[in-house]
Amino acid sequence: MGSSLGLCLGKAPSSSQLFLFFAMGSDVQPGTEMEIIVEETVSVRDCLKLMLEKSGLQGDAWHLRKMDWCYEAGEPLCEEDATLKELLICSGDTLLLIEGQLPPLGFLKVPIWWYQLQGPSGHWESHQDQTNCTSSWGRVWRAASSQGENRMRFQQPVHNKER
Repeated sequence: MGSSLGLCLGKAPSSSQLFLFFAMGSDVQPGTEMEIIVEETVSVRDCLKLMLEKSGLQGDAWHLRKMDWCYEAGEPLCEEDATLKELLICSGDTLLLIEGQLPPLGFLKVPIWWYQLQGPSGHWESHQDQTNCTSSWGRVWRAASSQGENRMRFQQPVHNKER
């Protein structure tokens, strides 16, 4: 009572397989999800490859996130060598293909904006030639261009002082 039964074309998943929904991006519209059947022992990396192949997408600048209970993108599946079973992914879950490569373990990806200062003449000063800036605390900023965006990398010097 109150249940619906749907008939799907094809072979039903075995007890060791997962029936998953997946969609591209975090703004999922109804009816845009795709379906895939994978072994529960498949790694996150291999599942991502299968989903990219099925959706016709290419490249290695993608990662997976599990959709949470309120249909929003949850935490990324960072452990690419972990199996879906180890990460408690179940049949019926929805995974999201999100563009952008995750940083290596132990690193953070922090957006930084570079604002140009207005000079005394009223013109904006160019900072394009500056590749290293040192602050008064001895921290080093390095400018790097990545896919048309200006990004900064911050390196904190290591101090070996015993107290």
